[in-house]
Amino acid sequence: MLAERGFFVVGVDSRAYLESFTSATAALTPAEVAGDFRTLIAYASRATGQQPLLVGISEGAGLSVLAAADPSTPAVAGVIAIGLGDRNELAWRWKDSMIYLTHGVPSEPTFSVLALADRVAPTPLALVSSTHDEYVPDGEIDRIMAAAHAPKRLWMIDAADHRFSDQQERLARCLDDAVTWVRENGRR
Repeated sequence: MLAERGFFVVGVDSRAYLESFTSATAALTPAEVAGDFRTLIAYASRATGQQPLLVGISEGAGLSVLAAADPSTPAVAGVIAIGLGDRNELAWRWKDSMIYLTHGVPSEPTFSVLALADRVAPTPLALVSSTHDEYVPDGEIDRIMAAAHAPKRLWMIDAADHRFSDQQERLARCLDDAVTWVRENGRR
């Protein structure tokens, strides 16, 4: 959606990213994730001459919040988190695919977005959530919003599922609105 609108996009497949650093005895640490995001932020900044905007979906949303909350991460224009839940993984193994049936959290090391949300400010935090998200329990996005400091904003979409499968056009409009809002509420 962003690339179609002319944005320079650096994409990361969150599951492949986690899987590539997961072994029988090791998982990523929050500091390693933040370090990897610092590398991506530096690359995007050099390519565009601007502060990048972190946009993540599901696990990618959680990783974006984790990176933005780390004090060693350079300033970014904002964070747009789509389908954000509280518990996010730091590892991925093939057995974790069971969550697609159970809609639970894998038995892996995790981090809590709720515990980090207050550290994102003064970077704008825009959340886009589905009313019928099978992975994010009712009330969880409200608790994340309550924990976050301004500037923050929530867009709720009456969508059938975590993927917004029946509301792709509405999701695209909300994403456009979120980008505009972040630009208007960024650091001055």
